[in-house]
Amino acid sequence: MLSILSCIVSCLDEDGGVPRLEVGQDFTDSNVRIISIDTFTVELSTFKFDSINSSSSNRLLLGQYNDEYFGRVRSSNYFELTALNYSLPEDAELDSIALILGYDRYFYSDTTKVARMNVHVLTDEVNPEDDIFYNTSILPFEATPITTRNYLPEPFDEDSLHISLPLDFGQTIFDLISDGDINDDEELRRKFKGFTLQPGEDDDASIIGFSKNSENTYLRFFYTVPGEFGDDEEIFDLFIDPATIIPNSFNNITSDVAGTFLEPLIDQEINLLSKDSEDRSYIQGGIGYATRIQFPSIRKIYDIPGTGTILNATLQIKPPPQVFSDVLPIRDSLFVDIADQNNELVDRLFNGRGGVFATINEENIEFNEVVYEIPVGFYLEQELEEAPTIDNALVLFSRNYNQTVDRIVLEGESSTDFRARLILTYAIYDEE
Repeated sequence: MLSILSCIVSCLDEDGGVPRLEVGQDFTDSNVRIISIDTFTVELSTFKFDSINSSSSNRLLLGQYNDEYFGRVRSSNYFELTALNYSLPEDAELDSIALILGYDRYFYSDTTKVARMNVHVLTDEVNPEDDIFYNTSILPFEATPITTRNYLPEPFDEDSLHISLPLDFGQTIFDLISDGDINDDEELRRKFKGFTLQPGEDDDASIIGFSKNSENTYLRFFYTVPGEFGDDEEIFDLFIDPATIIPNSFNNITSDVAGTFLEPLIDQEINLLSKDSEDRSYIQGGIGYATRIQFPSIRKIYDIPGTGTILNATLQIKPPPQVFSDVLPIRDSLFVDIADQNNELVDRLFNGRGGVFATINEENIEFNEVVYEIPVGFYLEQELEEAPTIDNALVLFSRNYNQTVDRIVLEGESSTDFRARLILTYAIYDEE
């Protein structure tokens, strides 16, 4: 069938109508008609995952901003530190201490606004109950920060952010190490649990990504050792251990959606239909919002007389141009998974070429129009073969879903600007 498709398409009626082609013995002398259909119902809705694994993230996320659609979006982080060894000269003298946070070049929202960082000391160990920390996880910490820093994020112009810490805080840890009272990670953990970085309560700025790599982010002690020919300047670092099996850091990511369409989504099994949210659906990483897509009328294809097969099926969905910008960017592709009736992910979407993504049609960009396209022919064939019918759905969410706050708004199936639509090419080869 596919081998003759180009021939069929090239033989359109002179009037531009549906082509009809006699193909000979390959189809037992049947007439083959190719028809294009874009009237099948596409149903979009939004749901929210109960939680997301944020301890497997490669970055620390920090900041807060207000969003027209997603409310007040906020991220704080929690982490413990370790050392290569716990050896300091007994006569070492501490000069200063600083927390160095290396930018990893991720940001979301407006980095031209000043943000606040509060550095608090944890009062409980970074030790998950189920070997996982989630975006909803929190740990207790001292109410008063050891330092507060107002800063203008420069994720592309600077390598790192330098935060000076009080000398007396560092002196306590430094003395315990140099005196031999802290010799390993467990002894350090008893004296110093780690840090949490909290954004300012009233911030409306951006969320910034900081690296967890030990070469970029660390707690640095600057000290000197008296020598015969003057003092020798040295450094000692504590860092986030990249090789640990048990998670030692995570991001707590929340949003206050009171008064928005998203407020009712308090359980993963609740679906907010796009018709009930201004003909739009929503996606946001970190928080857990995702778009659910179903094709409730697809079985009406059997109402078409004759025997046929789906040659091609493409789902087109458009983000309204006014809802994204340079500071609130959208990505050029989205993950596409399959979920069950409870919105539990059961599989990736695949076709004959491998994993399927929602990708932006590059041709439309030339006309200043951003449209995501998803090849769904293989998926629809599987859905049509199911007996009994299973209440599955496609789910769209952003890439790096557990370590970003990327968000996107999509036009629904009844939008007057650009309705989400399924364009299906169907071949009928045994017409009754």
